[in-house]
Amino acid sequence: MRKLPTLFTTLLCCTSLALAQMDEDVSSEEFEESAPAVEEAAPEAAEEPAEEASEPEESVAEASTEAEPATEEGSDESPVEEAVEAAPAEEAVAEAPAEEPVAAPVADLSKPAETVPYQPLVVNASSKLDPKVQISNVEEGLDTLANNMESTLMGKDDLPLAVSGYLAFRLKNFHYSEPSPWAQNDLARTSVDAVLNMNIVAMPNSYMTLWTNMSFPFSLSGLYSNYLGSQPTQAPTKDQRVMYDHSTDFYSATINEEMNFGVDIRAGVFGAYVTAGGVIWANASPLTMWERETNPRFAWQYELFEDEKTVSTYYKEKVFKPVKEGGRAFWTNRSFGGVFGNFYQLPFDMKAQFLVSQPADADIGTRDGLRMYGGQPGELEMSGGYDFRGSIYHGRIAKEKIADNLTLGLNYMGVIFDKDIVYEGEYLTQMKYFTNTCPDPNDPSVQVPCPPMLNNHVVSLDIKGNVTPKLYLMADVGVSMTDSVKFRRTSDAYGYKQSNSTTGYLPDSYESSMNTPQVGVYVKAQSKYIEGWPMTVEAIFLPKDFYSPYSLSNPSRFNSWRKDEFYLNGGSMRYSPNMAGLNFKLEPTFNRGYFDFQYGLHRQVEEGQDVIFFNYRLNGRNMWESTNSWTKHKPLFIADSGNADNAAYVARTGIYSNSEKGVKQYRQQGGLYGGTWELWESFVAYDDIEQVKKTEQTGEAPSHTKWSSYMSFMGGYDIGGWFGTDRTIMMTAYAALSGVSTTIAPIAYSESQKDMLLWSFYGQFEPSVAVTPTFHMVGVLGLETFRSDRAYTSVGYQAALKGSSLMNQANYFYYKKAPINYLETALGVGFDWDFADRVGLHVRYKWMTHSDETISVNDWHSHYISAEAKAWF
Repeated sequence: MRKLPTLFTTLLCCTSLALAQMDEDVSSEEFEESAPAVEEAAPEAAEEPAEEASEPEESVAEASTEAEPATEEGSDESPVEEAVEAAPAEEAVAEAPAEEPVAAPVADLSKPAETVPYQPLVVNASSKLDPKVQISNVEEGLDTLANNMESTLMGKDDLPLAVSGYLAFRLKNFHYSEPSPWAQNDLARTSVDAVLNMNIVAMPNSYMTLWTNMSFPFSLSGLYSNYLGSQPTQAPTKDQRVMYDHSTDFYSATINEEMNFGVDIRAGVFGAYVTAGGVIWANASPLTMWERETNPRFAWQYELFEDEKTVSTYYKEKVFKPVKEGGRAFWTNRSFGGVFGNFYQLPFDMKAQFLVSQPADADIGTRDGLRMYGGQPGELEMSGGYDFRGSIYHGRIAKEKIADNLTLGLNYMGVIFDKDIVYEGEYLTQMKYFTNTCPDPNDPSVQVPCPPMLNNHVVSLDIKGNVTPKLYLMADVGVSMTDSVKFRRTSDAYGYKQSNSTTGYLPDSYESSMNTPQVGVYVKAQSKYIEGWPMTVEAIFLPKDFYSPYSLSNPSRFNSWRKDEFYLNGGSMRYSPNMAGLNFKLEPTFNRGYFDFQYGLHRQVEEGQDVIFFNYRLNGRNMWESTNSWTKHKPLFIADSGNADNAAYVARTGIYSNSEKGVKQYRQQGGLYGGTWELWESFVAYDDIEQVKKTEQTGEAPSHTKWSSYMSFMGGYDIGGWFGTDRTIMMTAYAALSGVSTTIAPIAYSESQKDMLLWSFYGQFEPSVAVTPTFHMVGVLGLETFRSDRAYTSVGYQAALKGSSLMNQANYFYYKKAPINYLETALGVGFDWDFADRVGLHVRYKWMTHSDETISVNDWHSHYISAEAKAWF
């Protein structure tokens, strides 16, 4: 496809030269014979070109059509444009009369404008038209000739039309040989799906590019014709396999752009593009719109979004010489659905961008806050209806080349909700509880429901670039502001009933107030002053009420809805509000290997609830994929609550009381929570039973100012030389210690340390072998443990057996201490094979186990098999 412009241009030039040579050979006698034929044979002229036109002429016409797709067919200047198409033959036409001047008087040219109709300039016209007629026609189009010619010129990078993409087929099989209660609906599942991703680019000229990205997912796992079509988890799986591996919302298997289109226009010092559609990836500054991901990326996990690369390149970037930043695995973009414009080149080295979006996870009005029955937030924006209540507005303007290498930017991000949300019953039902009240205008001593709505505004000033050739700096200072709106009841509302607190609200009956602005700071510095020993330092300060949902201050890809909670590995892996601290990374490389060292220590700025979240890093993604509970996509519900027959994980206790801010949006019940290819667990670190009971009654969990410590080591070494081979045999190891405590613990080495609320160790060994340049093998051996002696669980009086379905149906329950002592293991082998040009096969087998020392009913063993064939075009 890329050679098409060159082919057409070459053909056009060769044909034009041949025709010019032919015109030069035309004699004066031909002029004498053919000139009168213009008038005498006019009726036949329209029919003759079809017979007389040569094949090269047809090729020229076709090439002209391909080279200028932007030409409007109905243009009034079409004769001029046709003349331009024949420009290569113009010199030959003009030179012919000069060689035979005596032949010119033969034609009757006394009244050329009256006797000879206007004729377009065409190839081989010298034998049909009088030269003066041709010159007259050309002169009439001289004013636009230069512009029209320039618009048809094709540069070396121009592509009239290009289509690229990939087609992938994926097979997954899960089999729980020893299931836990939460997996009893998914004992054995097999799925086969496919996705076709196409990127279509059109370049009508050197100043404009049009493109569209389309993704078409296919489920090849079969369809149910009965109630199991909407309730697949009720399908029996103990003795049979059920071909179903999608939620009832039918989410696709890809995170690539879906149904986007855009246009890029550039000229001189101006360049901009505008794109609109389902998934738009963009970033601005760390404290407004930014994704931060520092988890290591192993070759074992072949991502669905991997860019096209050969197997050898894939292993080089993942194992042999790992890429630590950049690329899709570590990119800093957030995803939205809507309209995004980027003015990437403006005068005076300026640039700007804007975004208008209505994402699925910005609706606090219905269900779990996600109007389209939730969804995988961010990755599937706008894949359903468009009746949203939350809108996002973003803008950025920046000045580049300050002191040669620095960029200074001003950013804004706003999340604003539609006041018509008061018409939604579920919003009123959830938001009228507890302290969401205000004085009654008629009687200030009486408190009446005042459902709240919190609009968010963030403004930041960032600077980034190389201060020196060996020192890179990024800094962002942001201000977060919350506009609190409270709706007041009014008897003017339709259907108002004094006895019904969910009636009597109108969009224009409210009061609003702005909170105290909260200032956050983020700084990142990367130094290469010590040759071969690059270092990175990050510093963060985020107040408790700093809220910027699409910045790096949000610890996950889903909206956390201002929850007061703390995260294992907080600060080193991901940030959250109410945090200050430092993170240090050392990443040297040496002959045949490398090693990375990372250390982070962070502290809460002020007290926060002892609600602790931790994610399963070793097997969490496979656990998330294996369950068909529809709530795994909805992080405001526990992940297993969508199972049939009350099949549920026996969870540690969280906060069971309804939150004063909203039942679902702020729920912090203990248990498993989904995300985007992640599985998290939550619990509250209680000191004793009395605290548990108090929290149940008041909804207030114990609070401390907590510390987070993290230390990790990752290294790889090529031992191929030990065996006398030039093939790479890489041994990669990763180990991490992390903990959450109420007093400073520089190194978290044990759960028995003083004031330790949660401790974890994660280790993974990954050997990889380049068997051939196109066939590589990889293995995995991993272990992960979590421990805490501050956890409790609830037991139903009517539950005769642990894990019984009656546990969630009991009317009464009691609490008992249940320390967390989890051990997860993984053992697997796989290969990646380029069995044809631009076609690869990626196969993995993994044996996984989970052991819960305190509640053994949660134990499980599982086999996982995946195979993906991916063809690029």
